[in-house]
Amino acid sequence: MTTDTTSDDPLAALDGTARATLAAIADHLIPAAHGMPSAADIVTDGRLRFVLGARPDLAEGLVAALRPGLGVDVASRLATLQRDEPANLGALQLAIVAGYYTDKRVRELIGYPGQEAIEVKSWLLPEYIEEGLIDKVLERGAVWRDPATGDRAVVEGLPQTYAERFAGMPDDSQGGHDGPDGA
Repeated sequence: MTTDTTSDDPLAALDGTARATLAAIADHLIPAAHGMPSAADIVTDGRLRFVLGARPDLAEGLVAALRPGLGVDVASRLATLQRDEPANLGALQLAIVAGYYTDKRVRELIGYPGQEAIEVKSWLLPEYIEEGLIDKVLERGAVWRDPATGDRAVVEGLPQTYAERFAGMPDDSQGGHDGPDGA
């Protein structure tokens, strides 16, 4: 693995062995199935350049996660990273997943057109709120993991429903505030 930091190419620090390791991990995490290509087929140098161009902060963790000292067995490498280096594992996983799902072919296969502008009428509650759909998400609570520790987030005392979140707020149909803090 080279350590050329003078290059503008975000992949300059990845040699052939690191790229082969990345492909093996990508194929392990997102294998070809049900008409979908594997991540190894999609996350090529071009895709990886795109991801690292948008998220250069992932490069250091990605290089660390692909270093030869972690061995060739993909499952062992992932277990070691999960146990000892969750931030590097997070960088590796995000680089693979972001490269995969930002690919045009993958987006077409899953029927996702990409981000689209939608008209928002701030004076109307969206149907998903009136139907209570957001309440299930609020009840579930935080599901993200702290990238530094790998631990699941624990947040105490959050409202369990949309109604609880905004209970006690004055009904100001003239738009006198923008949120629960009244600002």
